[in-house]
Amino acid sequence: MQYQAASPDEVALVEWTEEVSLTLVYRDRQIMRLRTPNNEVEEFEILLIFPFTSESKRMGIIVKDTATEEITFVMKGADVVMANIVQYNDWLEEECDNMAREGLRTLVVAKKQLSQEQYDDFERRYNEAKLSIHDRARQMRQVQLTLEGDMQLLCVTGVEDKLQPDVRTSLELLANAGIKVWMLTGDKLETATNIAISSRLVSRMTRYINSNQ
Repeated sequence: MQYQAASPDEVALVEWTEEVSLTLVYRDRQIMRLRTPNNEVEEFEILLIFPFTSESKRMGIIVKDTATEEITFVMKGADVVMANIVQYNDWLEEECDNMAREGLRTLVVAKKQLSQEQYDDFERRYNEAKLSIHDRARQMRQVQLTLEGDMQLLCVTGVEDKLQPDVRTSLELLANAGIKVWMLTGDKLETATNIAISSRLVSRMTRYINSNQ
């Protein structure tokens, strides 16, 4: 099976879950089906999706288990924003830093169980915000924020951002031609440093000066 997604991170995560026998077998806008390690198929109704934005640095989904009728809000995003959303823990920051030093792009995943009453109330307020004439996006975001708190931390993932073919050779040719190359990235400092070294933009012997200015 070949997966398609807006982000290569999402494809990598779904392919990994398949390797541990949790397989996405069907997905459309309303329904998602997963095959478990026990070879049983679980079906979830997709109630709401909150797309990723560069401003929020996270995305979420609310699903309902069609067998148990349990409603779950699941969110994944950058550790810098998710750290303030999940319940207190003493290991998240350290693990994210360790993965970043290995050049991995980290994502934090969390969830929250919702009662039917909680979801109905949220859906009503969210739909009212969607119908607003003024500041619709801001009002929708404010309603969504009411869900984002005290979430249960599930895991941290680390995805390798592989270099495109001939990146190292191209950078070496530019350097030999006397052309200065700058790297712009939204990654954490540790991840950016590792990528700069792996692409040979800088050498491992290079001294670094870190500045927040």
